Amino acid sequence: MHITRVPEWDGPFFETREVKLKGMNKAIGIDPDSKGYICYLVDTGEQRGVRKGFLITVPDLGSLIRWIKTEGEVIVALEGSNGYSRPLEEALREAEVVFYSFRPSDVSKFRKAVLGQNKNNEKDAESVARYALALQAQGKLEQFRRVWFADEPLRLLTRSFERKSKELTMELNRMWKLLRLASPDLYLALGGFNPEVEINENVLKNQGILSLLEQIPNLFEWKSLSTEDFGAAMGGAQYRGREKLIDALQKLSPVFPPVSQAVSLMIRNSAQTIRQIKRQMSEIQKMIAQMTAENPAVKALEEYKGISVITAATMVAEIIDIRRFVNDDRLASYAGLGRREYSTGDRSMMIPSQQFSHRLKDIFMTAARNFVRYNPDSHLAGYFRNLVKKGMKPNEARKRVARALVRMIFRKLRSLVGEGSEQEKRSESDMASGLESRGDLGRMSNISLSAPIEDDTEPVGKIKRRSRGKGAEEKNAVLVDKL
Repeated sequence: MHITRVPEWDGPFFETREVKLKGMNKAIGIDPDSKGYICYLVDTGEQRGVRKGFLITVPDLGSLIRWIKTEGEVIVALEGSNGYSRPLEEALREAEVVFYSFRPSDVSKFRKAVLGQNKNNEKDAESVARYALALQAQGKLEQFRRVWFADEPLRLLTRSFERKSKELTMELNRMWKLLRLASPDLYLALGGFNPEVEINENVLKNQGILSLLEQIPNLFEWKSLSTEDFGAAMGGAQYRGREKLIDALQKLSPVFPPVSQAVSLMIRNSAQTIRQIKRQMSEIQKMIAQMTAENPAVKALEEYKGISVITAATMVAEIIDIRRFVNDDRLASYAGLGRREYSTGDRSMMIPSQQFSHRLKDIFMTAARNFVRYNPDSHLAGYFRNLVKKGMKPNEARKRVARALVRMIFRKLRSLVGEGSEQEKRSESDMASGLESRGDLGRMSNISLSAPIEDDTEPVGKIKRRSRGKGAEEKNAVLVDKL
């Protein structure tokens, strides 16, 4: 049993103590970058370490795995996860090598406070290795072990769909501005605000009108088009809704002014872009539906009216594995829908989490909006209406509904893996108690994403930081009576 003095890491404060290292006394720290991996082997029985470098090529990855295995009992630790380290993580999993991942910010604090070194790849790799040994000495290493792994193909598709959706919104807004410049009459008509004609709102997303704008972007030319010309430019298909739209456009077209070549070109390009994005989103949606056809978690969430395959698949992809979260408070904190205790002096209050997965919060808010819309007779829809009736803003009320949905979905997904708890057995009406029910205050999550969740490392995905609110946040930290 080797005895050494190691720093005890506990947030920003450190102390040195004599401990007996249990188990392994060697660690390989790995610092990934865009081209490869800098590795540093630390052996507590040796004064000098061993530094090696490997590229991300398949042969070099194989060499790295063989080197790790030849070292025998050794801790393998990586700085970060799912970024530059993703190829190595996959190789380690295939080789059945256990590894641990640390937040770069934690490694940086450890390096500066304990080793007193500035940043570079070699020193980062050494810091990762020594940080792993220090955590092992304190019995805290296992919580950084990489146990759960994301479904990367599904997550790539759902995140791509999210990006395309935002691109579509931006391009539609751009088209609206162009139409307002080209013809205010058409702009009002397509938005459903022109008293001269009756056109449904959001008709700009219609494939027919987009095809017409792409084929004949100069609106001044529309006055010379016959009904057959309109139909051909809109794709050729004839049905009652399209005939009604053509009649409205023919009625308006005589007042359309001439359009410059520059504006006509921009209208054509914008229409083409919108149609292309919509086509890509349709292809992604079909692929997601195909991939999740036999996914029990996605199918279980789709049972809720108002939760589509895209919403369900995004939740599953971002949650990764429900067993990462010991209760729904942890999941709510990760999704930015929980609150934590904040104390200063003799004052104590509950404030929103400051770090969370913005994607998961967005999808829960979308699910809450659709759930209320498509389940008007449900207790959550009634809860939403009561909150708005009492003067709460609709978006804040949806946030309360989203927090209640977290509990429902947590219970549903936990039941699929055969795990339950007393908390999961609470009645449906209890779950409608909102973000800050009386029962919640006694067990409100006090964690942030800087702390590992159960046996996992930091949550995967982009993290959004929010500044702490002041007076408004304090006023909103109120109790909501159970329904």
